[in-house]
Amino acid sequence: MSAPQHSPPLFPYMTWAQTESFISPWCLAQSGMPVPDAEVLGPALEIGPCLEWSCAGSRPQLEERLAELFGLPAERVLVTPGASGAMQLLAQTLFTENSRVLHETPCYQPLEALAGLFGAEAQPLERRPEEGWSLDPARLQLASEGRPTHLFLTNPHNPTGAVTPAAKIRALGAALEPSGGVLVSSEVYMECAPDPDQRVHAAALCPNGISIGSLTKAYGLGPLRLGWILLGAGLADLRATLVDRAHLSWVDPPSASLLLGQRALDRLPALLQPLRRIEAESRPLLDAWIENNPRVRALIPPFGIFAFAILEGVRDTQAFARWLAKQHQVDVVAGEFFGYPGAVRIGAGLPPETLAEGLQRLEAAHTEWCAEGRG
Repeated sequence: MSAPQHSPPLFPYMTWAQTESFISPWCLAQSGMPVPDAEVLGPALEIGPCLEWSCAGSRPQLEERLAELFGLPAERVLVTPGASGAMQLLAQTLFTENSRVLHETPCYQPLEALAGLFGAEAQPLERRPEEGWSLDPARLQLASEGRPTHLFLTNPHNPTGAVTPAAKIRALGAALEPSGGVLVSSEVYMECAPDPDQRVHAAALCPNGISIGSLTKAYGLGPLRLGWILLGAGLADLRATLVDRAHLSWVDPPSASLLLGQRALDRLPALLQPLRRIEAESRPLLDAWIENNPRVRALIPPFGIFAFAILEGVRDTQAFARWLAKQHQVDVVAGEFFGYPGAVRIGAGLPPETLAEGLQRLEAAHTEWCAEGRG
């Protein structure tokens, strides 16, 4: 019997993030907040409740709490193992062989990978820098052969931070509806919005909209691997199928994560304080660096702690990022990981003095790279 052939990696960014990123003293590669002080979540959990079956208490309780926070009925909420679990679950349920999936580009790699992983026809939907990286509903080319066309996007957009406003989300959802398509919106950075009125949730705006969220990016609780799915009013019946597929995939998230998730939802203002400090002290340094650097082109996002900078004179940003880490001890995320060479994602989730030094080193390295004609 011949050995099975190995497929090319679908998510090389995560391999890089876990093995090469966060090594340099000036790490500008992060897009979310670091882990908060443990004391914010209260005293340590007792072992007993962590060993109870979550389906009997902690999972439905957390879903009820999320429903309360988002103003939705609990039957339109499902807790998942992080936003990654939510994306995988929705893809295997919706993105089938008889469907087409439009995914934004540049994009977070799982959007493109999951769009076609389960047999759907995957097609890119371009975001353009000259248009502020916005999505144009008029650019949707919907299938006319009687199969559903879905749209898979991030809002705010990863890697640029561009926010798709409510009116456009409604228009996108309406454009998909005649084909039976669904708008799947990963909104993990939406929690960064300082004003709740700034938050845009597809599940609340479109009957065929789905919102994905998590406790990772704004709150720094990625190690809990806790996320959620919010279903639009027209998709409530989909929940039973999603629960069944979740049982097939992971049954339930760990009880300890669910219990800590309940504590987190009761302490959101305290958990947001580190983010608010970064926004007040560090984010302005990144904005000023973009505005005052004529060889850099980037959208300054309305909120959040990262930007996507097009670097003049740099074509191979993967080579640039490796050289930058080795020679200047600065980490950034190469645009190749988002399907957009020539740009890098820069995070501001650092103390201001660390960020200032990192940006200064990045600018000096950019100048040196171009002067040497490295391309």
